[in-house]
Amino acid sequence: CRLVAVGHDGSEQTVATWAVRSHQTRPATMTGDAALRPGQIARFEVRTTDGRHLVTLDPP
Repeated sequence: CRLVAVGHDGSEQTVATWAVRSHQTRPATMTGDAALRPGQIARFEVRTTDGRHLVTLDPP
């Protein structure tokens, strides 16, 4: 999967990628970085590696 930051201007940046084994139940911690400043981020999206949208998250 990948975490994508979507800017208010429609720009997109992948800020983290990861893979999880099927039925894995342990929590995962990851870090990421984007060139967008916090005020420029409209939302985050979790997508599969082939681009399928899974969930939208509001920025903190």
